[in-house]
Amino acid sequence: MSREEQLKRIIRDMLRPLKDIPLDIIIEAITEGQCTIWPYDGHCKDELHRIARLALGEINRQGILSRRPNEVGNYCEPHVRKAIELAGGSADTPQASNGRRKSTGYPDLEAEIGGKPFYLEVKTYNANNQDTTQRAFYLSPSKDFKITKDAYHLIFAFCMEVMERQGQQMLFRAISCTVIDAHDLPCDVKYEFNSDNRRMYGSDERIVMKIVADEASGHD
Repeated sequence: MSREEQLKRIIRDMLRPLKDIPLDIIIEAITEGQCTIWPYDGHCKDELHRIARLALGEINRQGILSRRPNEVGNYCEPHVRKAIELAGGSADTPQASNGRRKSTGYPDLEAEIGGKPFYLEVKTYNANNQDTTQRAFYLSPSKDFKITKDAYHLIFAFCMEVMERQGQQMLFRAISCTVIDAHDLPCDVKYEFNSDNRRMYGSDERIVMKIVADEASGHD
């Protein structure tokens, strides 16, 4: 088999879908067995209830003003962090394996509640989409992975509604907060092919033509 045929075979195999892989298995594989997701066992349930209530109150105190619905979750995250602190816990941006705090990617927060570690993801959704197959959870492996310890993994999911429109922005309020145990959350793998700016724009042999704005200002 030629090298080209081998590559095509590998790509064909990659495109076969992987479905319903439990999140705890994914995390153990990515961390090479160094980190485990604990199944939620009721630890500090009263404190978590209080955190959810406090977060709802903080979010709805002034509402969330956003132009794009998919950015609302980012604006809810500081309110969850504040609620954890008000409830006597601590929360921060997760410290990645390289020792630096990293905001992008799963999970959003690392916290200590009742003396035990938690990783928390903050999500928002529209009640009308609750039973659809729209993708809602994303995780991408990286060299500086954000999960570095055994912990509970919970998702704080806020159901949001639009209260009013203010110009091009919308004012959202939270209807409810659902706390989800992410331990064995079923996940699918979606492969992606990508390139970068250097390979796209930096290769003279690939560029068909380049028109400079000053050159295009005149008429033919």
